[in-house]
Amino acid sequence: MYSDEHMYTIVTHSGSFHADDVFSIAAFQMLLGIENTTFNRTRDEAVIAAADYVVDVGGVYNHVTKRYDHHQPGAPVRENGIPYAGFGLMWRHYGQEITGSTDTANYIEEHLCQPIDAGDNGVTLYELNDYQVKPFELYNFVSLYNPPWGSTESRDEQFIKAVDWARAVLERMIIKGKAAERQNQLIAAVYEAASDKTLLEFTVPVSMMAVVQYPDVHVIVCPDDPATNDNWTATCVRKDFNTFASRVSFPESWAGLRSAELAAQSGLADAVFCHKARFLFVGGSKQSALAAAQQAT
Repeated sequence: MYSDEHMYTIVTHSGSFHADDVFSIAAFQMLLGIENTTFNRTRDEAVIAAADYVVDVGGVYNHVTKRYDHHQPGAPVRENGIPYAGFGLMWRHYGQEITGSTDTANYIEEHLCQPIDAGDNGVTLYELNDYQVKPFELYNFVSLYNPPWGSTESRDEQFIKAVDWARAVLERMIIKGKAAERQNQLIAAVYEAASDKTLLEFTVPVSMMAVVQYPDVHVIVCPDDPATNDNWTATCVRKDFNTFASRVSFPESWAGLRSAELAAQSGLADAVFCHKARFLFVGGSKQSALAAAQQAT
């Protein structure tokens, strides 16, 4: 689809930059190849018209002509109500090609595109709780690259730095997304094969959060970090993705104990550590981790 002999020109808007246009350019570089692309930040209609790809400027959304703006009346809105911005529009058409995976493309759409598009369209995704502290969001990171007030920094040079950072984020998310796919396949196989689905045992480290989707699993047991130690962990699974509360907990008397103290309380000679929140037990062997898992209630 893309020729190494052709230099593709991508246009986005000039002036201050945001997560939308920064990530759009980064994604186009991944799609077409950095060595095959050049980008121009402008609002000059003649330059926009001559570009191969246009994103976040120009007032047109048309995949046939490779125009991906969202500022015009009638711009698309997702089924959940979040309007598309330029990044979401280009990812809608090229995300699967960039990642080589439908699941990973959808993962990035949900966790990166939608928050970026929401912010760019003035959609609030959360309400402050009693702490009244705002999270430091993705757009805050991007805004750090814009020249500070009174600076002589080049906005275009800073944009390039921001794009390099965004591309690294995307590349890392793709690596993590594909790894998550493989982990999910392993978890599904172990889950289906388990006779007692409240306790799943793995021969490699597995993220507890990846098991939350199985409501009947209470504890998982797996190696801690085979590259650095021989320990095994027993981890209580959270009730859902939006809470720290676990479905079961280790005995209250184990909370925060280590080594000899924990061994005395648990009766497990090679006990290493129990988190004070009682969701994690670390032992020196698989047998102790399995025994600890049986004590979680």
